[in-house]
Amino acid sequence: MVASGATLSGLSLVTIAKQAGVSRNSVYRRWKTKDELYLDVLETINEPRPLPADADADADVDADTRADLAVLLRALAERVVDERASSMLRALNAEAATFPRLHSRYFEEIVAPRRNAMNHVLRRGVERGEIRPDIDLDLVSELLVSPLLARMASGSTDQLDPERASRRIIDLVLDGAAPAPN
Repeated sequence: MVASGATLSGLSLVTIAKQAGVSRNSVYRRWKTKDELYLDVLETINEPRPLPADADADADVDADTRADLAVLLRALAERVVDERASSMLRALNAEAATFPRLHSRYFEEIVAPRRNAMNHVLRRGVERGEIRPDIDLDLVSELLVSPLLARMASGSTDQLDPERASRRIIDLVLDGAAPAPN
């Protein structure tokens, strides 16, 4: 419904039940508030967070920073090109003041773990000498995701190839964050 132009505040659980073809009581048994339903939708459209190569303690891997970042950034790019997901995220951002708890929970439960995973990969890149040690890793993380979020916000994702876009963004940002040649 949101992808078709409905606003979060304009929807009711009754309207959602009617559109879904279920009873109002069925909806209310599962979700007591719109916030709960919307968060459930956001969790559903946000596939499980991919893990960097070293996340499995038993794995014997030697992935590099670019490869691990590509896994994480590609997942975001795929979400950005998914019209249902991007519509819901644009609606949530547009109505953050109306749904402050939902907005806060979205960042705590969905965004923060992804941001932590990216910062873990970036810290490991510093340890490996692939990224300058004096770099602001939070800023690098923001620089990596911002182009995709800007595309989503503008609705210009129809020509976005998640794999190619992720690699290009990573190359541009990490080339600027690389240690100076000796």
